[in-house]
Amino acid sequence: MENTRLRRDPVSLRWVVISPSRAELPYPGLPVRPPGVPAEACPFCPGNETKAGPEIHVEREPGSPANGRGWWVRVVADKYPILHIEGGLEKSAEGMYDSMNAIGAHEILVETPEHDQHWAALEVLQLERILRASQQRSVDLRNDPRFRHVIWVKNHGLPTSLFQHQHSHIVASPFVPPAIEEELRGFGTYVRWKERCVLCDMVKQECAVGRRVILQDGAVLAFAPFAPRFPYETWIVPTVHAHDFGATRTVVLRDLARALQGILTRIRSLLNDPPYTLVLHSSPLGEFTREEYHWHLELVPRPPQVLGLEWGTGIYINSVPPEVAAERLRGVQG
Repeated sequence: MENTRLRRDPVSLRWVVISPSRAELPYPGLPVRPPGVPAEACPFCPGNETKAGPEIHVEREPGSPANGRGWWVRVVADKYPILHIEGGLEKSAEGMYDSMNAIGAHEILVETPEHDQHWAALEVLQLERILRASQQRSVDLRNDPRFRHVIWVKNHGLPTSLFQHQHSHIVASPFVPPAIEEELRGFGTYVRWKERCVLCDMVKQECAVGRRVILQDGAVLAFAPFAPRFPYETWIVPTVHAHDFGATRTVVLRDLARALQGILTRIRSLLNDPPYTLVLHSSPLGEFTREEYHWHLELVPRPPQVLGLEWGTGIYINSVPPEVAAERLRGVQG
């Protein structure tokens, strides 16, 4: 089967993952939430650590064995990665078109040992551990010079998710995702006009007006944006300017954990525990760092019927190469 490749659209300049191997991925694709895998068969449950694979990062009880029980959060490689860490970029051209190997990293952050736990019911300390694990992986992955950006995406209750055990995705890419590029243009334009951060100004105005503020916990503000794309869309933002989530101080992570618990408790109650996607947006890495950027989290209940990683980053994943699609369609009698 054809290897996973990144292909660049010459009109939008958007990179697309062409991954035939993901056609084998179990994909419920139903309009209702699937029952999921039971705890005894769940690779994310304690006792099944070998099914999920060796831990890349872990926080666990002192003295507990590596890759065994006793962990609080653990990070493992995704079994169905959209990007692969092995190899080189190997950029190539096909006539006017550009492509390269789908180099990157795709990891799973298992967020709790409890199979049926909900984020809203987690202790703040456990939410801190989750945030700290995501932060630590961002710090570690940026040491690879091939990577330009690291993003963290959490899906809850989506019909596209086989495993309902609480987990999230950490993805390092060799390019800056389109959703981040779009925001960078906005940040750059605003700072050229006003010599200030646009998100800092938004925080000040939302606090002054108050109508769209949902809650503030210490150094973190949660509010409904002025022009939301989706119903109940919520942004969670540090009130002091910071471009890099990887450099966030412990006290801010603690405030962020409390804010997330408060927001998700409200959404769970008001909307009857809807599916949601939570995406972390942070500055690109290394020489591509933009200090005018302001990291933040975007939360969308009942997201559109695409993978959270796709709408949250603008990186689209196609399991059917266009050549295969065209061949199949040609074979259909018109």
